[in-house]
Amino acid sequence: MAIPELKPCTRLPSKSMRSFFRYFLILIQLLLLVGSSYSQITRPLTSRPNIIVIVADDLGFGDLACYGNKNHQTPNIDKLAREGIKFLDFHSNGVVCSPTRASLLTGKYPQSTGITGVITAKSHRDVGLDANETLISEILKGNDYKTGIIGKWHLGYDTIYSPVKQGFDIFKGYVSGNVDYNTHFDLENHFDWWSNTSKSDEAGYTTDLITKHALSFIDQNKSNPFFLYIAHEAPHAPYQVRDSRPERTGDPGFKPEPVTDKRKLYGQMIGIMDEGIGEIITALDKYKILENTLILFLSDNGATEVGSNLPFKGQKGQVWEGGHRIPMIAYWKGVAAPQVTDELLMTMDIFPTISELTGSKIPENVQLEGRGFRNILLNRAFHSTERPVFWSFKNSGAVRKGKWKLVRENQDYYLYDLSKDSGETESVFKQFSSTAKQLVDLLVRWERKMSAIPAKS
Repeated sequence: MAIPELKPCTRLPSKSMRSFFRYFLILIQLLLLVGSSYSQITRPLTSRPNIIVIVADDLGFGDLACYGNKNHQTPNIDKLAREGIKFLDFHSNGVVCSPTRASLLTGKYPQSTGITGVITAKSHRDVGLDANETLISEILKGNDYKTGIIGKWHLGYDTIYSPVKQGFDIFKGYVSGNVDYNTHFDLENHFDWWSNTSKSDEAGYTTDLITKHALSFIDQNKSNPFFLYIAHEAPHAPYQVRDSRPERTGDPGFKPEPVTDKRKLYGQMIGIMDEGIGEIITALDKYKILENTLILFLSDNGATEVGSNLPFKGQKGQVWEGGHRIPMIAYWKGVAAPQVTDELLMTMDIFPTISELTGSKIPENVQLEGRGFRNILLNRAFHSTERPVFWSFKNSGAVRKGKWKLVRENQDYYLYDLSKDSGETESVFKQFSSTAKQLVDLLVRWERKMSAIPAKS
């Protein structure tokens, strides 16, 4: 039987069929494009990533090159920001040191822990963070993490409050608000450099010692999941670099020479801290654990008048934006895609985020007040909610909800639309009296609730 001649098909597919093929091809191209991008920025997650939290002390929003500073050189921190997530609306829970550190470690407002102000070297040597508080270090240690804190503690002077009694395997650093960078004496001339619960007469510039011990901890635990809290002293006063003359010697009668170039020294101190962070990144890469390590870099509050909180109003110790809007960067190579986010978040949100990422169980009796932002780090949808957030310090208070921020200074109230006036230059309290009243009620109720908790500092 003869094989029939095959003729080319001259009949075109129907219009509906052509549309189907066109949209099908577009869909395939989109899937290939998304898949390609996704593979470049994500990879399978381990359930036990290493966590490093680096906290600078009194570093302002405008103190880093990656946040617009033209005078400070911070190439390593800039790299984290460029290749990670830069937060533009991140806030410290406190406007001074101790409260923010309490929030970081407990996942709660500092007022809920009783740490409402600075635990001073002179007046608060017998108080500290309550041992009944559950710290993120304890949660992670219970999940077989190695835990370490290097640097500033500032949550209790007495050894009963030592970090090694609150979930940390090791502590190398100081317990006060600040020490002389080279002699390690605090404001009251107490020698303040510790190895766990014993004083350690270790010579060296504080920032360098913090980097040294952080590198040692990483080296010793590179084969285990670890949580490392690096609490830098820089760029907090006293303003000193490696070859600076001492400001404290342990002798109450010692008179230090006046410091005339504070801003220059301040920038150099930030640069030395940045060098140490670069060494840590290099070590993680050398040990091939960089891709399994989440690094969070932030400050504990706004800068003093020596630093920069631009473009915001206010400074450390104030509830204006400059007192608590801080730089915050999240870096996780291969996981956290580079982006800039304006999600409203706080220091207390770090605790639940870490517990979620590490699969660490939080006891039912622990009531966190922070909210996790795991999905931001994993490039997933993050469902924003206009939760109110609060600040309180001495005679001042503030509440933020969405774009609105209410500030109380003594008995005077101010209302700002931060979407139009992030510098808090012109109060619209009278123009938006209904919104103002709602926020006043929120702030009063919150402060009343917090005032029922005994303050320790």
